Amino acid sequence: MFKIKRFEVFNNFISDLQSSNQSIIGLKIDIYKTLKDISEKYNLDFDDSYQYLIAKTNNLTLISFDKDFDKTDLKRIEP
Repeated sequence: MFKIKRFEVFNNFISDLQSSNQSIIGLKIDIYKTLKDISEKYNLDFDDSYQYLIAKTNNLTLISFDKDFDKTDLKRIEP
């Protein structure tokens, strides 16, 4: 949205997150070095490696159309 200057859409998204009592999960800084290993092991780009590691460290299921995750040990379901 930033690339096409649709900042109000981003702000609406953040407002929706706040009002729906959702949370955003991140990685602790000491685990970031693991991203390289994941990328090499599963041939994933940075974004996919990050999503994989978030799911793996929080015992989550990946929900994505991205078939690159099928190369990993985590299950993926399509939305």
